[in-house]
Amino acid sequence: MKRTDLSANNISKCFLQPGEDRLLYVLEDMDFEIKEGEFVTILGPSGCGKSTFLNILAGFETANQGQTFCCGEPIKGPSPERAVVFQSPVLFPWMDVKSNIMYGLKQVGKKKGEAQKITAEYISAVGLEGFENYYPCQLSGGMQQRVALARSLILNPKVLLMDEPFAALDAQTRYSMQQLLLRLWESNRQTIVFITHDVEEALLLSDRICIMSKRPGRIIEEISVPFEWPRPISLTGSGDFSQLKSHILSILLD
Repeated sequence: MKRTDLSANNISKCFLQPGEDRLLYVLEDMDFEIKEGEFVTILGPSGCGKSTFLNILAGFETANQGQTFCCGEPIKGPSPERAVVFQSPVLFPWMDVKSNIMYGLKQVGKKKGEAQKITAEYISAVGLEGFENYYPCQLSGGMQQRVALARSLILNPKVLLMDEPFAALDAQTRYSMQQLLLRLWESNRQTIVFITHDVEEALLLSDRICIMSKRPGRIIEEISVPFEWPRPISLTGSGDFSQLKSHILSILLD
């Protein structure tokens, strides 16, 4: 039986509204669970608290109420066990591709030779051979996101938290990045929590989709995605895919 890698019980989060003496409730009674190696996408309307919830799972923010756990231990702050990929690549502009990817290995004390070997493997895995000495400003958006993905995966985290990582990419690059992510996931089987506004992206990538309500956000429906792997882009034109997409949109727009 697979272990539970991440769980959240009765999470609520509020913020003091700027210039006003009242609270804005972003999350309320949020429950969530993801098993080892599962790929779960969170969908919800803009402003419903998806990114706030991901930040709580990452340990960047704390909930006002409730508890979060990673592998049975309370989440008390950021941890190498939980890597985060943001919508923006957030690379070090003064470091080249190789140095950006290797950064985490140096922080945990890997010897130079071993760190270089592992880094070369990940550069190859994300298709950036020949660009090792390029700086972020010399790369396209998709290539920058490949660097960010490699940098997050290189420490072999148990959980990968992804906050709309492909939202800013054009359609062709976005599909290419989706396929790259799936190849890496199939090889390493990290547990993935993925936030997106794109229903088709959720259906192409996920084992399971969690749909959140309007603010204050909570999960109102969970859908097990029935399509077998691999899922080609042609799947989006099938009747079953369109029917499930319409069902999800009806929930989001209700």
